[in-house]
Amino acid sequence: MRVLATEVRAEDFAPFGRVHAMAPAIQPEDPAARLVVSAGDGWSDAYTANPLISTNGSLGMTLGAGLPFATSQMERHLATEEALFTAGSAVVLAVAPPNEGRYPEAHAVRAFIIKPGTAVVLHQGTWHDACHGLDGEAHYYWMATCGGDGGPTWTDVSGGPVHISVDASNTGAENG
Repeated sequence: MRVLATEVRAEDFAPFGRVHAMAPAIQPEDPAARLVVSAGDGWSDAYTANPLISTNGSLGMTLGAGLPFATSQMERHLATEEALFTAGSAVVLAVAPPNEGRYPEAHAVRAFIIKPGTAVVLHQGTWHDACHGLDGEAHYYWMATCGGDGGPTWTDVSGGPVHISVDASNTGAENG
């Protein structure tokens, strides 16, 4: 199975979580993603009006290989949301919706491009792979509550693997 990654948009990502586009000129319709903005001489600022995740979280950093990639396993967190945001270069995130089953399902996998200036917050239970760099390996940050639930368990994708790639004409030539 093959999936093309598309740029993350709030309405497309809603089954998996919420999107925080941190550009001060953009105010989201979702009140949970509302921003507070300010500016001064030579600077502008935006921050989330609400805490980024619903629990106290640890901050982590991961280095992901570049595209294309195959998603053969995913993890999910039943006791925490997880926020993901780039450390400078665009990344691709493969997700599958929360389900009652023990496995993510290949036919439900979607992939999203997250550019600098955007953060996504996964709903509890959303299946996800590690992010991969759009243009080669890339670092990204994540925030989630760690410990207490036995840690993440990587689970085979039922019907997988799912091969993730990108249509260059849909990404823009630049990362951000």
